[in-house]
Amino acid sequence: MHPLTLTIRSVVLGLALNIASPAIVSAETVTSVVDVQLYEIPAGALKKALEQFARTARSNLNYVPDQLKGKRSSGLSGHYDSHEALDRLLLGSGIQAVANADGFDLRLEQVAPHQLNPINVYGRLRNDSLFNVPQSVSVRGREYFEAGTADSVGDVIESVPGASRIGSSMDMFSDDYLIRGFNAEQSTNGLGFRRNDHPTDLANVERIEVLKGPSSVLFGQMEPGGTVNVVTKQPLDYFQADTSVEYGNHNRVRTALDVTGPLNDTVRARLNMAYQDGDGSVDNLSYQRLFIAPNLEMDLTESTSLTIEGSYSANTWHGIHGGAPLEGSIQANPNGRYAKSFNPGGDDSTTERDSKMINIRLTEAVTDRVDARFSYTYTRNDADWNEYVPFGLDETDHRTLDRLVFVGKDTYKKDHELVVDLSGELEVGGLSHTFILGFNYQDSSLFRPTRLHMADSIDLYNPQYKAAILSEAPLIRDRGFVQDTEVMAAFFQDRITFKDSFHLIGGLRYTDSEQSQVSVDHLNNSESQDALNQSDWTTQIGVIYDLSDDASVYVNRSESFVPQGGTTSGKKPLEAEESTQYEVGMRFDLEDMEINLAGFVIRKENIAIEDPLDGNFEVAQGTAQSRGFELSIGGHLTPDWYLNAAYGYTDTEILYSDDKALEGNRFANVPLHTASLQTGYQINAIPGLSIGGAIIYVGSRPGNDDNSFELPGHTRVDLAAYYALNDQLQLDLLVDNVLDEEVFSPGAFNGVVREPSRTFAARLKYQF
Repeated sequence: MHPLTLTIRSVVLGLALNIASPAIVSAETVTSVVDVQLYEIPAGALKKALEQFARTARSNLNYVPDQLKGKRSSGLSGHYDSHEALDRLLLGSGIQAVANADGFDLRLEQVAPHQLNPINVYGRLRNDSLFNVPQSVSVRGREYFEAGTADSVGDVIESVPGASRIGSSMDMFSDDYLIRGFNAEQSTNGLGFRRNDHPTDLANVERIEVLKGPSSVLFGQMEPGGTVNVVTKQPLDYFQADTSVEYGNHNRVRTALDVTGPLNDTVRARLNMAYQDGDGSVDNLSYQRLFIAPNLEMDLTESTSLTIEGSYSANTWHGIHGGAPLEGSIQANPNGRYAKSFNPGGDDSTTERDSKMINIRLTEAVTDRVDARFSYTYTRNDADWNEYVPFGLDETDHRTLDRLVFVGKDTYKKDHELVVDLSGELEVGGLSHTFILGFNYQDSSLFRPTRLHMADSIDLYNPQYKAAILSEAPLIRDRGFVQDTEVMAAFFQDRITFKDSFHLIGGLRYTDSEQSQVSVDHLNNSESQDALNQSDWTTQIGVIYDLSDDASVYVNRSESFVPQGGTTSGKKPLEAEESTQYEVGMRFDLEDMEINLAGFVIRKENIAIEDPLDGNFEVAQGTAQSRGFELSIGGHLTPDWYLNAAYGYTDTEILYSDDKALEGNRFANVPLHTASLQTGYQINAIPGLSIGGAIIYVGSRPGNDDNSFELPGHTRVDLAAYYALNDQLQLDLLVDNVLDEEVFSPGAFNGVVREPSRTFAARLKYQF
């Protein structure tokens, strides 16, 4: 243990032992502390669980009572020796059991409560950790997103260094992010990319893993920003249940339920549900979401398990904010600033986006170190919308805003995805191999008819909302779009370990994709068809060197590609966009703290630009680049004080374009600087009370590729207090954007969206 860590913990422990005298739970007769016995201890308050343990084990426990205040245990079922049983009951409590002559002393934990996070974003391998990955990975667990008012994946990603939200937090694309300057993809349990067209609710999310940079070897065709992997909660073999209700300003209401446990000796189940309703901080905006996620896990044999996991999400918005003019918000307007609550959309604007998903996973433990897996996922998205879009401000009076109505009716997207893989560890020729090889098949179809109508203009400074009568509104666009995609791929990745400290990682993927699409212009009575057949090899190679048990360095080269439609003037199909990242980094695990430092360069080539020989065609010659570095430090400064700090520097540049004026410009909506700080502190002087907060900084960034205007930077401060009223009931008080900072996101047609102002919420959580 590091000397500083040992000193801090010794001081804390000494103070605690001097403040309170130990309590003693006595059994009638003391027996050996290693006898194996049957324990049936339900989940619940840690104090009650320890009392039942003491009676069953017939053992004495010595502890400081206040150390147990507000702590819970997951329970215990099965045959264990007393030390193992007690360790399992104390898991995650920050308390350690030390055997003595007649029982155990319970002390503030002398082992690191902040341990290396397990991850599955890098090959779905057993017990994989950050130290085994030659790329930067940021992990956010439930302790982070339960500390504030986050309810979707996008609310969590904003604290990741180098990440910037593409649009607004108040609409259907709030989960969409740029990472390191490029679009990021979202996967679930490391199995294929998300196909949902709405935010992903956190109700059934265990943790979020952000793998930065391209990783096509594992995930196939993708943009090079990174992979946001959502790891879902799985059924437990003991009963556990909790519920929460949250109420805040803007009529925000959110309720959630999580219940899990065994149905019999071989079947376990889990059900997560959430309902959310509320208004926005701008006029006419409201939002409702219903989310249900059942999960069933069965042991078919001692080595075979079957998991059936599903989700249903129904999302409705009224008055989605499509953007408002720059003039009067972040730029001058002769009429002054218009109201912060201004929304170009009326309450007749409605957006409905629903999704259904089912995933079936069959896993066979071929040996104690090798797993075979079959996974099938079906996802369907249905959407209807009727949304107002700003279309320009009158240049004479600077207050009349033209608008369009964007309409989609009976649109849908269906996806079937199959993954078959073999993964594990082998010893071959005196070398250790950690590998995954597999096959991936995806079949997708998209149907998207859309229309654009002219709508009545609206006064920025005195808006009068009137429902648009679409049957009378001029129709300026009426299109249909159908797309079918089929992708087949095979992949292999291996990590070879030499002399325990040198690790070589290599990967290869072959992808063959076919895509057909039909576009219909109903106004012009025209139709166009396009077909795209492309195949590509992607590779990655990396090296990790362990400087010690606590430190390592790595270098990595990884690739990604995205097929693109279109032809050159010579009638040749466009080559796929290709991206390559070079990254070097260091990691330190100081027991209580983790430190990660990474530098990177991403270069994207074959971007479609205008064909210089014929402006009606394109060529794949555009080039863009992102480079920078990131630093994160996280862990426990003391057993009661958690802190996570991160900083990202991202320098982007358009290197080659058909518009020479763009060359040298920065990417739109990508700040040079991002930073975040999250902290939580347990106040021992008031048992059960904890406080926490977060600071999110986003620097100024270009509002468009022309770099003709900048979105201002902002610093948002969130604060919270949590009080355990008893072992089962907790009250949280939460304030977001305490300083009421103005936060702007990009909107349509070079507009902006004001993000929510200061918000308040109270949350009550009950654990059964």
